[in-house]
Amino acid sequence: MTRVLPTAAYAAVGAAGLMLGAPLLGMAVTVLLWIVHLTVLGVLLARLGGAEAGCYALVATFVALLLGSFVGQTARDDLTLQTRGEEVKAVVTGERLEKGDRGSRTWYYTLEDRNGRAVPGPELRREDDDLDPGDAVTVVADPEGKVRPTTPGLTGAAPELLGVAAAAAVCAGAAVWTARGSGRTGGRPGVRRKKQRPVAEQEATLRSILQARVFDRRGYIRVTPGSFPGLTQQRAAAIAADEGLKTEGFGNRGFWRFGNQGIDEVAPEPPD
Repeated sequence: MTRVLPTAAYAAVGAAGLMLGAPLLGMAVTVLLWIVHLTVLGVLLARLGGAEAGCYALVATFVALLLGSFVGQTARDDLTLQTRGEEVKAVVTGERLEKGDRGSRTWYYTLEDRNGRAVPGPELRREDDDLDPGDAVTVVADPEGKVRPTTPGLTGAAPELLGVAAAAAVCAGAAVWTARGSGRTGGRPGVRRKKQRPVAEQEATLRSILQARVFDRRGYIRVTPGSFPGLTQQRAAAIAADEGLKTEGFGNRGFWRFGNQGIDEVAPEPPD
């Protein structure tokens, strides 16, 4: 858990920052921050759960960030209007309709205050055609004009903030899954915790391999130690001795080697 919690916290906090704050710095800086965040997170995830599991988690994080960014934009706009927005008595001076590819319709209205000045910010956007030029409407507008104005009562950011929190939780969960799902231990990076078969079953399997007497061209039976995580080489040597074979300890290149003779024989594990 020593690496899981910091990685999960980095994923969640970084995601929230990208969804809510980074776009305020401009497109170029936002793209740079995305690249830096995902690169660092990718390295942390790979160290946490290996390259394959880390890649899956990074893809899930990227998708959550993309979806959360749309919600974060709305939440950020609502928070801006809540903190510095001002109510303006406005008049609709223009109207235009945009049609989407799937038949959706969105209406945009140009607004002016009672002094004839344009209301700061982009046009008022509505999903229904409920306004006409000349209508009076009260809106909440950003004095700096960075956020689209909206009507009072529609500036609550709580639902959108919950969406951002959910996306950040997905990012943190991806990091936890990387560690738990891949079977990583909390110690050395790159070590998998395999589901072990019972030791007696591993011994029986090794014994059957030795009894088959399938030798390579050098006269050895080669066995991968990783297939027998519950056995030491000394215990394997004891089983080999029961089967009339010797265990070679010289030049094994990562294998256990058993044969009728050996250059550097491994001492069998003494009986209990």
